[in-house]
Amino acid sequence: MKKQLVIIILGILPLLFCCKKESYFSEEQQSALFAAPSTAEINDVYNSWQTRDLTPSAYMVVQEKQLMSGKYTFKIVSFNVEGIQEYGALLIPNTTEKMPVRMYASGFGLNITMYGMILELNPSGSDKPFILAMPTLRGQALQITINDTTYTTPLSGGNHCDAFDGGTDDVIVFLNLIEQTEPNADVNRTSVRGGSRGGTVALLAGIRDTRIKRVVCVAGPANMLTLSSAHINDDTYRCQFLSAYKNGAVSLSEARNKMIASSPAFFADRLPLAQMHMGLKDSNVPIWQAYEFQNRVDAAGKTSDFQLFTYYRTHSNIATNNPDLAQRIEDFLSQL
Repeated sequence: MKKQLVIIILGILPLLFCCKKESYFSEEQQSALFAAPSTAEINDVYNSWQTRDLTPSAYMVVQEKQLMSGKYTFKIVSFNVEGIQEYGALLIPNTTEKMPVRMYASGFGLNITMYGMILELNPSGSDKPFILAMPTLRGQALQITINDTTYTTPLSGGNHCDAFDGGTDDVIVFLNLIEQTEPNADVNRTSVRGGSRGGTVALLAGIRDTRIKRVVCVAGPANMLTLSSAHINDDTYRCQFLSAYKNGAVSLSEARNKMIASSPAFFADRLPLAQMHMGLKDSNVPIWQAYEFQNRVDAAGKTSDFQLFTYYRTHSNIATNNPDLAQRIEDFLSQL
């Protein structure tokens, strides 16, 4: 009986060794791909941002409606940039005074292209009116419910997985469009707020565009090099950063460029006034991402420009029934 048992075990062992799963990248590839960026690489990314043509064209109002007995105008607009047709929504108080712009950048889901927002308008209007701007980042659409009525934008063109660097382009393009088409918009008093991917885009937009004076990041990652390295087998990270390099569609330097350009941590010295709200129980964006970012902000001498708030919350419920978070954000943005 013992001899038979030994034979069975020996027969299984070769199968275990022969069927070991091949790594997505070799050790050499991983070391090269996820190495800390050099100063030259960071400067190359920043300089490349300055050369992009983010001028919108072919502007058109797709839908326009007066709300709350004429107190607000709601618009869905379309425009082209770099051969991509994109859309955005605007909620504009009807006043003759110049107003700040509050932009909202949405999150990301690999198989999600429709993102929802719910707004409740104040019947008496706002003491501090602002233009609410909601870009539909590339490859997505928005479903916006205002006082129980739902409006839906068409799907913006472009690569949905170009979610961070490309998504930041979309925010800046939409701000350029607002500056061109909305005479009451004071774009030099712009803020950007977002959650998850949108939070990272908010930070990047503030880093890249000096018209943006305040940014709010809720549960957003700050270093996509380290986060991608930790999630090599995740389809989302493969779509956003890894598959193109694996398949030979882009070079090593191009793949690194995309991750660096998607990481506000490497540009903390250019950060405007900013808040970051993070969940201590968040497994999607672990809290060490925020602590690393704060260390980089401190090292850049920007400590007084940055506030980090933590909550005993997960990624999905950090903003749900969280009055402290809501009040901190409103107090921060209302100063513009």
